[in-house]
Amino acid sequence: MSRQVLILNMTRMGDLVQMGTLLARLQEEWPGVAIDLVVDRQFAAVASLLSGLREIIAYDFHALIDDSRAAVKNVAALYQDVASWARPLADRRYDRIINLTFNRPSAMLSSYIGAPDIRGARSAWDGQSVIDNHWMAYFTDMHHFRAMNRFNLVDVYALGGSGVGTFAPLAVTVTAAAQDWARRFLSTASGDTREWIAVQAGASDIMKSWRPEYFGRALAHVSAQWDGGIVLIGTPAEQNTIAQVVRAYREAGGQSPVLNAAGKTTLEQLVGLLAECRLLLTNDTGPMHLAVGVRIPVIDLSVGHVDFRETGPYGSGHWVIQPELDCAPCGFDQVCAHQTCKDRLPVRMVADVVLHVLGKHPAPQSAPGYRIFQSAIDEDQLGSFRLIGQADISDVEWYSRFWRRYWYESLTHTTSRIPLDSTGPSNLQSAIHHLSCMMPFVETLCRQADTIVRAAAQASQSPNSLQSLQREQTALRERVVQSGMSHLVSSPVTTAFVRSLHNDNVKGLERMARHHALAYRHWRRHLEEIHKLLTQRTSKSMQRSFPMFTGSLAAHSG
Repeated sequence: MSRQVLILNMTRMGDLVQMGTLLARLQEEWPGVAIDLVVDRQFAAVASLLSGLREIIAYDFHALIDDSRAAVKNVAALYQDVASWARPLADRRYDRIINLTFNRPSAMLSSYIGAPDIRGARSAWDGQSVIDNHWMAYFTDMHHFRAMNRFNLVDVYALGGSGVGTFAPLAVTVTAAAQDWARRFLSTASGDTREWIAVQAGASDIMKSWRPEYFGRALAHVSAQWDGGIVLIGTPAEQNTIAQVVRAYREAGGQSPVLNAAGKTTLEQLVGLLAECRLLLTNDTGPMHLAVGVRIPVIDLSVGHVDFRETGPYGSGHWVIQPELDCAPCGFDQVCAHQTCKDRLPVRMVADVVLHVLGKHPAPQSAPGYRIFQSAIDEDQLGSFRLIGQADISDVEWYSRFWRRYWYESLTHTTSRIPLDSTGPSNLQSAIHHLSCMMPFVETLCRQADTIVRAAAQASQSPNSLQSLQREQTALRERVVQSGMSHLVSSPVTTAFVRSLHNDNVKGLERMARHHALAYRHWRRHLEEIHKLLTQRTSKSMQRSFPMFTGSLAAHSG
C-alpha cells in the first residue's frame, strides 16, 4: 500500500499555489504517495488547478468561525460538527499530516485526525498549540528577524513537509477551455493586437499596493515603445482602482488597447488569461503566484509590509522592485500614515523593467531610493534573489547569508553548496565580544535550570523555595534575552530559544523543568557554535570549509 499524506492549508489563495514544490518533493521522497488536501471551500477552485493531489476535501471554515463568533451554536456543538465531518479522515490512517495553517483550530483538527508524523501545528495536552518540525518552527520564528531571512515560503513548506531535493517549479493547470476563453476575450480588443501584458493594480491590502496613478503613467511609457495591449485583472471590488489606472494612462498619452478583465473571469479563466500574456506587472497578490505557475515573468512591486524574500515570485526569470528605506518592509500590524515607500519607485524605472522583459530596453540598475532584484535558483536548489546593479556590503546582508547557511545546514544535516563569504561583517570583533559576554550568563541560566529540575523532582521541596528559584531565573533570562535580541549575531537563535521554551507539551513540574532545561542547553549550544565560527574567521581557518551543525536546533524540533 502506498503512503498517504494529508495537507491542511485553509487560509489564502497564494499559500495554496506556493505549496506546489512541496507536492513535487513528496513524490520525490515517496514515489506514488497519495496526497489529500483539506482546504476552505472558497479556495477549492484554486486547489483544483494543482497537480499531484488525490482528493480535495473542502469545508466552510470561514462559516465555522462566523458561527462561533455569532454564537449560532455553542462551542461544543460546533466542534462536534467538525469532528463528525473529519472522522472519515481519521479512519484513513495517514502516514503524515502537514499542517500549513498556523492557528488553534487547525492544530485541533490535525491532532483529531492523527498521524505518526505531524508537521506543523497540533494540539498540546492542555488544548494549546505546539509546533512540530524544525522548519515549521522556523516559519513561526522568521517574522521576528525578517531582514535576515533568506528562505522563500515555498521552500519552507517543502523542507518542512518533506525535505531536501531537486528544484521543482510551481505549476498550475491551464485547461483547453480556459485557454480558448482567454483568446476569445483578448480578440474583442480593437485592432490587431497580438501581444498582451497583464496588470494587477489592486491588492487585498492597500498597504501593499503601488499607487494607481503610478501604474497608469508607467503603462503609458511602455505603450510609447511597445505596441501590444494591456489587460487589467483583479476582483470586482477593484474597479475604482482600475478606473484610476486607466484615467492616468490616458492622461499620460497611453495609446495601446486596454481591456478590463477584473471581475469577469472564473479562476480557471484567469489562469488561461495569464498564460496568454507576456508578463504580469503586479503588487504582491495571489494572481502573482498563478502567473509564476503558468511560467510567465512576474514584475513584483514590493511595497508596504510585503517582504519579497518570504513571498515573492519563486524560481528564475522574475523581477522584484523594492523601495530602499530603513522601515521597509514595515511590520504586519503597522499602520503607516505616509506610505512613502510607494513614492520611492520611479514610474519611468518601473516602465523600463517592463520594457526590458519585453526585449525593448536594457536591464535597469538599482539606484539610491530603490533596489531591483532578479529571481534565481541557488546552488542548494532553493529560490533566491540577486541584487542588480550594485553590491550590498551591509552587515545585515552579510548576516543574512550567514544565517541562510547556518539554518540550512543545521536543520537539514546537509552541507550547503553556496560558496563561502571571503569577508566578515564590519562588526566582527564586536559580535565576538557580544557573544563572549552573553555566554557566561546563559551558562548560569543552564545551571539554574538544572537546579530547578532537581528541586522539582523532590517531593519534599517547598513550593516557596521552587518559586524563588524560578523568579531568580526569570529575572536573569529577561535581561539576557533582551541582549540577545538586540544584535544581528544572536537574535535568530534567541528567538528560537524563546519559542522553544514555550512550545511545550508536557505535564507536571518536573517534566516542565526538564523541557526548559533542554531549551536553555540548545540556546547555549547555538551561541557556542556561532562564537566558534566567527572566531575561526579571525584565524583564517574558515577559508575552505563550513562545519555542519548536527547538534543544533534540528535535534530539538520545538
